[in-house]
Formats: sequence, C-alpha cells, structure tokens
Amino acid sequence: MLNAQALEEGRQAGLTARIVKYAPDGTYIREWGQLGTEHGDFRTPHALEFDSLGRLWVADRGNHRLEIFDQDGNYLESRYSYGRISGIFITNDDMVYAIDSESGPLRHEAWRCGVRIGPLHEDRITGFIPGYQTESRYEQGTAGEGVAVDADGNVYAAEGPASLPLAGGAFTKYTAN
Repeated sequence: MLNAQALEEGRQAGLTARIVKYAPDGTYIREWGQLGTEHGDFRTPHALEFDSLGRLWVADRGNHRLEIFDQDGNYLESRYSYGRISGIFITNDDMVYAIDSESGPLRHEAWRCGVRIGPLHEDRITGFIPGYQTESRYEQGTAGEGVAVDADGNVYAAEGPASLPLAGGAFTKYTAN
C-alpha cells in the first residue's frame, strides 16, 4: 500500500502519474492528473482507450479502477468492477474488455487475474476469462498485459512476464462461442 509520504514525494518529484495530450503534429496541448488516489489522480496509469462516445478510458492500475475523461481532461466517472487493469479494449458494439495481470494477495487480495468483460454504459461484469493457474498463484492465477478483440469476437491476450512461460507464446487466442 502506498503511504501518504510516498504519495507526497512522488507529487513533488513530478512523477509520471499524468496524461499528456498532443496534436497529430506533436504540438503539446495539455496534461492532467497527478500521483494520488482522488478522481483524476493516478497510480500507474497503464493503458488508454477511446470509446464510441469519444471519451478517454484510463486503466489506473494502482488504484484498481478505470477512470473516464472527456478529451479536455475533465473527469467524468470511474469503474471499479474490472480489477487491477493492465490493458483495455473497447469493441465497436460498446463492450469493455479489461485484462488484470496483477491481482493477488499482495496487490489486490481476493481478486483473480484474467479478462473481465462488461457493457460500456454500466459498471458490471458479464463475462470473465480466467488467467492461468499456477501452484504459487492457484487462487488468483496469472494473466497477460494487453487485450484485443477481433471482428469475430475472438479475444487475444498479450502475455506478460508472469504468464509468458505458461502460455507457450506471446499471444493467447480465446475463441468466441
């Protein structure tokens, strides 16, 4: 758990707990966020994705949530049903796929690693693809760092350091029913 002193030291040092927006030509436009736990603050922003409404979803992994902003950086809402998110993908039919590679006894107790799936407009899970179970992480499992979905509904996990040896390759394909 990050204590108040560590948060303050991170703020003073200007650590990278922020989102920076640039124009297509590389011109700086704005930035928002800081190291912290309040809405609009971040602890390990790990992935970004735009939805069909043009809102920016930020996987705020260290705070175990998704933060949603407009394109000017104004906070809109949060989602807490997806775990400790490492990667996110939103389909054209407005389904959110978030891969949790970090939950476990030391970081997010009682949560399992894997891909959580839910509707864009609600903070609820409608599907779950569990991570690989290992002897050392039997209850929580281990999962990849990135996620994508193709037009046929197949889910692809980009394996990370913990899941790569179990997956047998850099990507795992989960076939749609």
